[in-house]
Amino acid sequence: MLKKFIILLSLTISSFAYAENIELSADNGLEWDQKQTKITMKKNATAKTAEYKLTADLIEAFYKEPNKNIYKVIAIDNVKVDSQNEHITTDKVIYDIDNEIITLIADKNSTHLKNKDSEIIAKGEVIYYRTPNYATAKDAKIINTGRELFADNLKVYFQKTGKKDTNELKSITANGNIKLVDGTEELYGDNAEYNPQNGYATITDNVYFKKADQANLSGGKIIYDMKTGIAKILPKDNESKVKGVFSTNK
Repeated sequence: MLKKFIILLSLTISSFAYAENIELSADNGLEWDQKQTKITMKKNATAKTAEYKLTADLIEAFYKEPNKNIYKVIAIDNVKVDSQNEHITTDKVIYDIDNEIITLIADKNSTHLKNKDSEIIAKGEVIYYRTPNYATAKDAKIINTGRELFADNLKVYFQKTGKKDTNELKSITANGNIKLVDGTEELYGDNAEYNPQNGYATITDNVYFKKADQANLSGGKIIYDMKTGIAKILPKDNESKVKGVFSTNK
């Protein structure tokens, strides 16, 4: 049986103002290609820093000479990223360390990015920008306090809170095939904005509101107060009307 191969080199992560050691390990050893300035690890491959732990079937780490600063890490198949604030599973990760951008690519399975109070599940590409602290996601949904927002394109803003510097959901903008599910209520449209701080969701263009088999409303804009459950349906313009059908069944 192959013994796990672990190295702790003078390799460092170079990311703006900080630098730290990175520990690389894998069951099948390590291939160091000095010509291409690349390190390849296979089977239970791990790249670990004080903040993040990345595991995958295959990890490639690219570094710069002369100081061997690692500037990019690529992980493929059965990828997991764990930190104090986030837990990520996906099929492929490209971590641009210098620019603090993490790209998550779903192939066979959906990408899951979970933090303290929300979770993004995406069939398309997810890009997380660490310094501005927001993520974009394609063909995705976000789950927050039991509510689900589906869209072709999501842009999710986070904020740091608490002593542990934990990420929490700040706001969401979305466009394309919007569907917001809150219990028995479903809201549809082309564009959406959601502010979890005040509990308001605003959906515009081709909007449609459905509440189980009790009501169906359509208009140009919906302002939905999630704390009270009150939905305000507005017409698209002065010449348009809000249309609705209500069930009288008992």
